[in-house]
Amino acid sequence: MSGKALAPGARYRELVTAINEADRRYYVDDAPMLTDAEYDALRVELNALEAAHPELVTPESPSQRVGPSADDRVEPAVKLTEVRHERPMLSLSNAFSPEEVADFAASAAKGLGGREPELVAELKIDGLAISLIYERGKLVRAATRGDGTTGEDVTANVRTIRAIPTTLKQPATCEVRGEIYMPKPSFAALNAERAAADLPLYANPRNSAAGSLRQKDATVTAQRNLSFFAYQLFEEPAPAAQSAALRRLHELGLPTEQNARAGLTGTSAASFLAEWVEKRRTLEYETDGAVLKVDAVADQEQLGYIARSPKWAIAYKFPPEQVTTKLLGISVEVGRTGYLTPVAEMEPVLVAGSTVRRATLHNIDEIRRKDVRVGDIVVLQKAGDVIPEVVRGLAERRTALLPEFTMPTSCPSCGTAVVRDEVRHRCPNRACPAQNFETLRYAVGRGALDLEGVGEKLLAQLVERGVVRRIGDLYRLTAEQLDGLDRMGSLSDGSRREGPNRISNVLGMIKERRSRELWRVLVALGIRHVGEATATDVATELQRRVPPTGGAAWGRAVLAELRSMTTEQFTAISGVGAVVAESIVSAFATGLAGESLEDLFNAGLIAVPAAVTTNVAGGPLAGEVVVVTGTLTATGWSRREAQDRIAAAGGTVADGVTAKTTLLVAGEKSGSKRAAAEKLGITIVDEAGFVALLGG
Repeated sequence: MSGKALAPGARYRELVTAINEADRRYYVDDAPMLTDAEYDALRVELNALEAAHPELVTPESPSQRVGPSADDRVEPAVKLTEVRHERPMLSLSNAFSPEEVADFAASAAKGLGGREPELVAELKIDGLAISLIYERGKLVRAATRGDGTTGEDVTANVRTIRAIPTTLKQPATCEVRGEIYMPKPSFAALNAERAAADLPLYANPRNSAAGSLRQKDATVTAQRNLSFFAYQLFEEPAPAAQSAALRRLHELGLPTEQNARAGLTGTSAASFLAEWVEKRRTLEYETDGAVLKVDAVADQEQLGYIARSPKWAIAYKFPPEQVTTKLLGISVEVGRTGYLTPVAEMEPVLVAGSTVRRATLHNIDEIRRKDVRVGDIVVLQKAGDVIPEVVRGLAERRTALLPEFTMPTSCPSCGTAVVRDEVRHRCPNRACPAQNFETLRYAVGRGALDLEGVGEKLLAQLVERGVVRRIGDLYRLTAEQLDGLDRMGSLSDGSRREGPNRISNVLGMIKERRSRELWRVLVALGIRHVGEATATDVATELQRRVPPTGGAAWGRAVLAELRSMTTEQFTAISGVGAVVAESIVSAFATGLAGESLEDLFNAGLIAVPAAVTTNVAGGPLAGEVVVVTGTLTATGWSRREAQDRIAAAGGTVADGVTAKTTLLVAGEKSGSKRAAAEKLGITIVDEAGFVALLGG
């Protein structure tokens, strides 16, 4: 993240990219990249920037969704069926201090005309949100939260969890929401088994629960001893209060967290939170905070919602647990874009339920600010009980003069002289082996070529043996090259039947994915600042410039166009700014991006246009610049589906409302974009009007 003052638009794009990536790593990969404090600081800054500049808000903004987008979710070995939630599964605003809790209570009272409402406090279980649908008392569907609007059907796996009844005590038809979690003893036993099998350990119970629930084999889920607490009920007639809903859940035979407390004021709620800061350590499950809710449903309805969160509830985060350990060394890792990241190597220590040995130190300025030196006793925490973070070094406990750490002057992977780029150090050699491996790992990911059978361990073996040097080599793989690799088996060993099957699976998967949408191919090139959204925008323009034809010839024509385009031509594309345009032009000017793309085509990859292509000349929205905001509930279209239809109807899709916007499609909860459109006098249509304009 840049340390220099940026224009609002540039800073906004930085924040959106950083938060969306952090969301994906946390919710999808179960491999968090930021501490809670760092993540929350980014969210606070984004919210403030959007409030000051509503015209900047785009569909990719984390404020427009909950959790990772549908396009970011990692596919399991067998694809799970997508499920659209009847009611969005919203997230909550966070509070980190008693003062913020008091502000929440005061705000609720103000919204109720000065009357202080009764509150309910519930411990926040650190697990995986789930929606359960019961019909006449029978469990008929279980779905993950997903992006808050669309989740995944995990009914078969959920049926294996003993805490979740498949039949209620009464024949009720209702939706129950709650948290699936892994109890601490089960987590310890699972990691002990993995250690004995020489497998990587899970970081914490939440990661374990998430991984267990999305297994392709329900018997694996059954062996993981998952549990469940219910916390929300949708039923007709609806309970009059949250406390009544908790009692009703109990009546139906659903487990609820038994430490919930009703009838609280703002003051007594603060006392409840203070009580559980330390007391939570005695529980058999992980909790990283508590949820405060206005009890009466009538009061909840009066208070309403803002953006992605209800005004009548807030999540309070407990202060993270801190421990001390010794810093044994600082290693330096090289990322995909060449940035060098210092990593603390520490004496193993148990913190917040798991053993920690390593933690990122981010950059040299952070190391100086925290005064961390090799040999120090350091304070370590897992912010939100998830991500290891070195808080500071304890200079007062030094018994000798310890030298300050300095970043290497040459790349630890290729030896190229390192350059200082803003607050970070970077290896400028795009041929660097470390960068090359990270680029390959990025290219096979779901947001790019989606070669799901080529995991990190297999890729590392292929690179180490020199079989894969460039992305195109993945499409040249043979059975002989895979023969004998770890967990692949041997073609010559008939007793190891899983080997040949595994080899065939990988080669079959790659064969199936020889045709890839152009935007995926552009993402796979690893060009700085070019993620899925930008790649889609560029691909749409390229499809306009180079009319799609069948076969491999179209991709080569697109490559020729990319090599000839100027910075000005790229910046003319909606959603592409000057920095991004310069990055794309530079990538093709140096030859690396063009060579990679040409090599992919030589290896047999075929670039294809998106399923829905633009028809600018004759469509019903020709000449219109259209922004979509809010949720389209009647059609059930996602934001991307609606934008595809706009493009097919000849319209130009835009992310934010500006003076160039001619039409706003406003679904439910359209928020700041609608306000901006009204201010600018832009035509606004609801979902029905949008469908009518499309000719439907």
